[in-house]
Amino acid sequence: MSRLSITKTHGSRNDIFVIDGAPDRHFPAADLERAVTRLCDRKSGLGSDGVYFVEDHGDGTAQAWFFNPDGSPALLCGNGMRCAGRLLLDRHGAESWTVNTGPYTFTVRAAQTTPHGVRQVAVELPPADFSPQEAIVADVASPFVGQLLPAYHPALRTTAVAMPNSHLVSVVDSYDRADLVATGSRVADLSSAFPIGANVSFVQPLADGEVFVRTFERGAGLTPSCGSGNSASRAVLSRLGLAEPGQAVVVRNVGGPARVWLQEKAGQWQPVLEGNATVVYEVELDSSALLDEAPLDLVPGQAELAEIAAFDLLYKDNLKALEAAGVGSSEI
Repeated sequence: MSRLSITKTHGSRNDIFVIDGAPDRHFPAADLERAVTRLCDRKSGLGSDGVYFVEDHGDGTAQAWFFNPDGSPALLCGNGMRCAGRLLLDRHGAESWTVNTGPYTFTVRAAQTTPHGVRQVAVELPPADFSPQEAIVADVASPFVGQLLPAYHPALRTTAVAMPNSHLVSVVDSYDRADLVATGSRVADLSSAFPIGANVSFVQPLADGEVFVRTFERGAGLTPSCGSGNSASRAVLSRLGLAEPGQAVVVRNVGGPARVWLQEKAGQWQPVLEGNATVVYEVELDSSALLDEAPLDLVPGQAELAEIAAFDLLYKDNLKALEAAGVGSSEI
């Protein structure tokens, strides 16, 4: 077993652990799912929405692996990528860094600190793919854009897009939490209709240039925010003609705000996701601690508490904006 250097972070309260080093440096393959599940468990572990393992090459590049809280691997976490990127930028005093995940490349860049004192990072995701090689919806023509599908929902139209992880996005007149949970659960259960699974997002337009997005994530359920869900939703807005690609749209989540816009890349739309990348705490653990039943209990240090306090101001402003737009906090 090895010593784990762990940083708990959050992007729009989507809390992610970032662990220094590749997964196989710390755990045998047979123990990895169990260790990730234990770490993410909010009762017996430290609690989070997922884990990024990051191997820093020190030359402007890094390799990353993301795992959902149930231990399953995923292609990316947009909010987590902002946070992992922030740690790399800080370590090297850099303005940008390139992170590879599987066959995909992400560029993370330092962004302007908010008036609240909140550190922000922008991440360039791979282009939105409306005709992915692996079908998101079975037995239908691709692209699948703004169409009805009874297996998905009896009345809501949806659009399939890969970011590169799979997403189904519906634009709604008003948000219904129970309806989103039911729809996301249905997609998770119907492998015959959705063979690779998908995150499900409901998008409610607010004021000009602002939307509310709530995502039911595959392997995690409802989380305060989903970075790739925000990016998928933004791409779908332009695909449906509801926003110009280059327009920076404010995406308000339960966990806080972000901005997303699309830039041209080889004739495709590449989403750029910008938002907070906040350190909650740092800790070192023996990897064996995640494979036994001993309790894990940690307290943030003063520097991390200052970052949390700064974000809380931004968070409260975001809630006020949602309430002013008629999105009640009790049902989101």
